[in-house]
Amino acid sequence: MKLSAKARYAVRILLDLAQHDARGPIRTADISSRTGVTVRFIEQILKPLKKAGMVQSTRGAAGGYILAEKPEAIN
Repeated sequence: MKLSAKARYAVRILLDLAQHDARGPIRTADISSRTGVTVRFIEQILKPLKKAGMVQSTRGAAGGYILAEKPEAIN
């Protein structure tokens, strides 16, 4: 089974959010620097993930994205 680039990047992004969950909301620029995915593409990927209820976003200077559930609860 071959996954699309978008699906592979979505897994990378979700893994990064899980690894840095304790720090609070994570900015897309920080995710980009750690995963190697452009900010623009990350935003395109996070939009459907947010709509599906997998991630939540916070606006503002201290805003960013977090997982909707604790990493331990995801299987």
